[in-house]
Amino acid sequence: MHINSIGQGPDLVLVHGWSMHSGVWSPLLELLSEHFRCHVIDLPGHGQSDWHEGDFELSTLLAKLAEALPEKAIWLGWSLGGQVSLAMAKHYPEKVKKLILLASNPRFVQTEDWPCAMAADVFETFSSSLAEDQQQTLQRFIMLQAKGAEQPRQVIKQLSEQLAQQHVPEPAALQAGLKCLAEWDLRDALATVNCPTQMILAENDHLIPFSLAEYVQKLQPKLRIDVMPGLGHAPFISQPQQCQLVIEQFIHE
Repeated sequence: MHINSIGQGPDLVLVHGWSMHSGVWSPLLELLSEHFRCHVIDLPGHGQSDWHEGDFELSTLLAKLAEALPEKAIWLGWSLGGQVSLAMAKHYPEKVKKLILLASNPRFVQTEDWPCAMAADVFETFSSSLAEDQQQTLQRFIMLQAKGAEQPRQVIKQLSEQLAQQHVPEPAALQAGLKCLAEWDLRDALATVNCPTQMILAENDHLIPFSLAEYVQKLQPKLRIDVMPGLGHAPFISQPQQCQLVIEQFIHE
């Protein structure tokens, strides 16, 4: 698994979301690396990381991350990366000093008892389209991430450029990542997490509904929730300085 480390200071691990790679963090990384030793990961089959069948099995993925990354780091995960980071805090608590879940849902797809997520039929339609036309589906996903942002064209441009700069994600890795989003249920991990935890939600996120705040607060009363107004699913691209401020306020508490 490819990991790049940059900067000086306390260890901070950054985990990207589905279909992207570590380069997506560039606007925020430039700011955070002034104060932290940032470790940016390419998940299996993404960016510069190789793909092997089974790499997204949760126990396998967590074991590889635990081996490669320092003890007592701060973990920052975006979307699918937030789920990975939350699972890390549950299964390897010695690795996670503080946890930041950025535009991330412990249960990505709706169930009867978890309405604050993506509708199952919408998710299934999206998954089916990936098999039919990967390039078009990835572009559609970029547009979904930009929807709701103050400057959606800027977000689309930056996400598209980042996607183009690296190898196209392995089709099998994309399908495996969607399977994770469909099946992983990390609500118990959030309810029992024992390190300081922050959730950052974007007011206009079309993938992670703002109504999630009420549900996760019931699961984990100690959870700190910060809302970024007027932004979509990738707030660290739209407003990197604002995002940095929210993150560092939590870290320095």
